[in-house]
Order: sequence, then C-alpha cells, then structure tokens
Amino acid sequence: MEQDFFDRLKSELTAYGESVGKVGELRLIGIVSRVLGLFLLIFTVVLCALALFTFGAVAAIDAMSRCMPVWAASLIIGSTYVVLIVVALVFRRQLFIHPFIKLLSKQITTQEELALQTMEAEHKAEIQRVKMQCHVENATRELDFYANFLARIWETIKGLFRK
Repeated sequence: MEQDFFDRLKSELTAYGESVGKVGELRLIGIVSRVLGLFLLIFTVVLCALALFTFGAVAAIDAMSRCMPVWAASLIIGSTYVVLIVVALVFRRQLFIHPFIKLLSKQITTQEELALQTMEAEHKAEIQRVKMQCHVENATRELDFYANFLARIWETIKGLFRK
C-alpha cells in the first residue's frame, strides 16, 4: 500500500512538474516573441525612415542645386542631419526608451491562441496541484487513523497488564 501511494504521488508530482514547465515555456515564448517582434518592428521602421530621409535629401539637394552650388546644398542637408542626430541624442530617453517600455508593457496581453494555451496549461497545473494536495491529505488522515488505532491498542494492553 505504501509503495502504491508513493508511485501515485511520484506520477502526480511528475505530471505537476510537466504542467508547470509547460506554463513557463508558454510564458517565455510569449515574452520572447513580443520582444523580438517589437525589435523587428522598430528596426524596420528605422530602416524605412532612413530610406525616406535619404530620398528626401537627394531630392532636396537636386532642387537646391538649381539656385546654388551642389556642395552648398549638400552642406545644408548634412547640417540638417547633424541637428537631427543631436536632437536624437539629447532626447534619446523620450524618443526611444520610454516608447519601447510603453509598447512592451502594453503587449503583456499575448496573442489569443498563446493566451488560451497558457490558460489551459495553468488550469492543468492547478488540477494536478489539487490532486496532489488531496492525496497528501488522505495519506495524512490514514496515518493519523492508524496512529490513533495503535495508541488505543497500546493503552488497552497497558490497562490489561496493570490489573
């Protein structure tokens, strides 16, 4: 009986560990996918912005070269880029860090399918925990019963020898 109880407890502990591991795995997938997705989004937007700035700079240099030398138009556009770099460095927290944190915290709610699987895994882990708790309570109750039973038998035997 004891071996059966320990085998059952071992299998339930294993199932509970697997359930908790699945929950952790799904949460990790959610966090990593959000971070990588946001990084790729920001990277793509930055590349598109650079391409737009480059196209605009070439167009502006071409337009200004009609009334001034090309080197002067290029110097004006270059100084505009230097001003943009200085502004980006001065306001880097407000422009880059704070919006990224805000986006990441808004993205705490995962995609629907991932959220559903996470809930399912959490529910399974909770069921396993409740099962283990019930088995431990039953085993404790049985142990108390047998201990009380043996104590009463012992008291009865002691009482018979005292007479």
